[in-house]
Amino acid sequence: MARINWIRVAYHICFWMVYLVLNSWLGSIFNQVELNKAFLGEAVVLPVKILLTYFVFYFIIPLYLDRDKVWKLVGLSLLAFIVGTILYRVVTVWIFFPVFEPERVIPFFFLPGLYLTSFDLFITVAAATTIKMIRVHYKSLEFEQELLREKLQSELNFLRAQTNPHFLFNTLNNLYVLARKKSDKTADAIMMLSKIMRFVLYDCRSPFIPVEDEAKVIKDYIELEKLRYNQRLNVEYQEQITPPGGSIAPLLLLPFVENSFKHGAGSTTGEARIWINLSVDQNVLDFEVRNTVENSDRQTNPEGIGLKNVKRQLDLIYHDRYELDMRRENGCFIVHLNMHLEAD
Repeated sequence: MARINWIRVAYHICFWMVYLVLNSWLGSIFNQVELNKAFLGEAVVLPVKILLTYFVFYFIIPLYLDRDKVWKLVGLSLLAFIVGTILYRVVTVWIFFPVFEPERVIPFFFLPGLYLTSFDLFITVAAATTIKMIRVHYKSLEFEQELLREKLQSELNFLRAQTNPHFLFNTLNNLYVLARKKSDKTADAIMMLSKIMRFVLYDCRSPFIPVEDEAKVIKDYIELEKLRYNQRLNVEYQEQITPPGGSIAPLLLLPFVENSFKHGAGSTTGEARIWINLSVDQNVLDFEVRNTVENSDRQTNPEGIGLKNVKRQLDLIYHDRYELDMRRENGCFIVHLNMHLEAD
């Protein structure tokens, strides 16, 4: 059995009370009668109006949404108003006037009276229906927005779920290379990877993290990559974060750095250089990554799953609050990101 929504019931009662008072006041003015008599007259016919209104709400409006039942809608509407008009006249002619104005004799089938009765019912039902349809419309909009938010959140969760295995896969390849070389740095690399994965598994559960934490994991990742490439790789990292640094979605910057190693040092045989500059001032982040690339066909578009993934995350989280530029210039692949961060 469905539970009664008492708050909704209270809203409906308040609506009809306000309607009764307002319509009585207007009736006393236009009909030039005393307010108490107008109030009594309106109170007597109010049950008829309520019955007709809720019949329209729960039996006729649902037919409006079904285009295959148009004729049923029209016929039921006419029948409802005919019955409502008859009940209205019964209450008025046979109850109200005999009790409160016995000196007046009003014929039941008085044509002007029937017109006024039908018009009064129509205005009442139209006013109540308009309010209901506006409420239904806004509830529909809220429902659509909620579905959209859930869809975007599901997509965002999926993208983040893709980021972690992708990052782990690339990092394990680095460990594999060190292990094949039987490098003494393998143990240090595993320990550094453990720190990074702790960050990925635990700190990244929050929708936003301090930008300093994202910068820290970037520096840890740089040190991990340096163990693999030794002297062949030259990395310049600059950081300037003015407090308060603001908050950022986790693992949003790391894929750009990872991409620079993969398509920079990982795809060249000679010396490789990477420049990383991170600055935050008044919750505005400016991030640039440059890496040298060889002039070969397979380097014309060094964008893998990671960059496509992070661009979609930027669209979902920051919308029009960011600018991302990725280009090749003078033998370098350049990523430049500027965006407004969440305030702490």
